[in-house]
Amino acid sequence: LSVALEARPDAEEVRRKFNMSCSAEGWFLERHPKLAPVATFTDGVWVAGACQGPKDIPDTVAQAGAAAGEALALLDRGYVELEPNVAWIDEEACSGCKTCVPLCPYSAITFDGEKGKSRINEALCKGCGTCVAACPSGAAQQQLFTDRQILAEIKGVLAYV
Repeated sequence: LSVALEARPDAEEVRRKFNMSCSAEGWFLERHPKLAPVATFTDGVWVAGACQGPKDIPDTVAQAGAAAGEALALLDRGYVELEPNVAWIDEEACSGCKTCVPLCPYSAITFDGEKGKSRINEALCKGCGTCVAACPSGAAQQQLFTDRQILAEIKGVLAYV
């Protein structure tokens, strides 16, 4: 038996800064325990070792090597690929209601107080479509999934019914 291990007191501050997910106990969560054990939902941020929960030294060393390998692969490539199906906001249609801002799970939407319109940071957007579904004015649209494109797909499918 050993003494209990608790998450660091400043884990919540780190979570907010890097937009990371945490468990109820305060441990950082990986994207997927088997498929992406060191990746987080924030691109360019990896976790390893006891920040995910109690681990022994061999597991910690293995995860540290995996996280370093991921970072090295990104640096070696020399560029970052962005998602092609990110959301965008039609500034003419945006009413400035800010409905989309708190709903974005990736914190990709900010409100431009000078223009009174919401803005999407394409580098942070993952194209989940939450803002598109919630926008009451229809100003939020998604590349490759605009309303016109989806309606055309539906009409095409219904033509065979």
